[in-house]
Amino acid sequence: MLHIRCLVAHPDGGHDHLMVAIDHRLAVVTLNHLAIALHDVAVSLEQTLDPLRTTSFASTAFASTALFAAVALLQPARAGTLTGTATIRERIALPPDAVFEAVLIDIARVDAPAEVLGRVRLQPAGQSPFRFSIPFNDRDITPRGRYSVRATVLQGGRLLFTTDTIHPVLTGEPSQPLHLRLVQAGGGPQPARASSPLGRLPASWRGDLPDAGGTTRWQVDLSSDGAYQLRQTFLNRPAPNSFDDIGRWRLESGSTRLVLRGGREAPLVFQPVDGGSALRKLDPQGQPITSRHNARLQRLGAYAPIDPRLHLQGMFSFLADAASIRLCATGTRLPVAMEGDFRSLEKAYLKAIPAGAAGTSLLVNLEGLISSRPSMETGRPPLRTLVVERFVGVHPGKGCPQPNANTAHKPQPPHLAR
Repeated sequence: MLHIRCLVAHPDGGHDHLMVAIDHRLAVVTLNHLAIALHDVAVSLEQTLDPLRTTSFASTAFASTALFAAVALLQPARAGTLTGTATIRERIALPPDAVFEAVLIDIARVDAPAEVLGRVRLQPAGQSPFRFSIPFNDRDITPRGRYSVRATVLQGGRLLFTTDTIHPVLTGEPSQPLHLRLVQAGGGPQPARASSPLGRLPASWRGDLPDAGGTTRWQVDLSSDGAYQLRQTFLNRPAPNSFDDIGRWRLESGSTRLVLRGGREAPLVFQPVDGGSALRKLDPQGQPITSRHNARLQRLGAYAPIDPRLHLQGMFSFLADAASIRLCATGTRLPVAMEGDFRSLEKAYLKAIPAGAAGTSLLVNLEGLISSRPSMETGRPPLRTLVVERFVGVHPGKGCPQPNANTAHKPQPPHLAR
């Protein structure tokens, strides 16, 4: 039982003390019922004080306000939930250590990371579809907030699948189960198949191969979504002496030759050997190179991707705190770090998008670094992220060039690489 002492004033300057008791059970009624109950209390007080004829109605209003505040303090925080299903469009078997996560976030502030208000994690994720229920605290929901649900599937530090659109929730409309679609985000899991000439992906290969000027250290990283990264380091030249490239790979139909198509004039061709334990470099026509010197890249014991630095084109979008880019060279979607020359990119993008078209994807070109950066959400592993080192331009109304076109990106030659 809650007891409230109210001071009731009289026009002649006198006053009375009124003690009101409220059953603690009022603290669990709905707000509508609470308002009715407070009105009844106010009327009851007015009728009780009616014989005095000197009591101001303002005193009654004060008492009812005090009662409302007291009851509000008693009301416990209520737990809410958001339920839904997330589905992967591609028919891909996830690895056994994949983790599914869905979070409720407040994206109202464009100048700060999204605030996580609720989280649910399925570990292991199992297979699509994923059914989830996100708990949250009602007291965290305010009229000024703008709320969305984001879902991801990760394996270690790699983002495999993600939602790529905003899913508004808690808008004031009746809540309905969510239906989220997850898209492949680069570095996705290898489709289930009986065997592959490349072995399990993702994987890295490295080796020192002779060239006309000495020796070149090659590294090739293959992701199971069809993207590759390549670095050539010319060991007999002073730094900067590295050449980075990205693009798409494929195994030729009818053979097991591996073809890499990126920013070069001609594709690179390799022959997987020994179940993917090595890649043998072939000539541009896909024929073995006649030489007594080494022509093989050996598979590394663990996936160890390079951090490529090069000129890139991609479809960039920015909404709330979420900046991302789909690279033209690989089709991979990456988050964009808000560091380096990001502010120049952001300013040009916001100036170029049509009015009312926030979140629209625009073609941009820039000099960038693809590297791992800490997640903006506590407890999440680092993610492969694009860092803008120099913004070049934005091109409204244009899209990516044809896949694997030489203009998709411009690898930096050794004398320009940083």
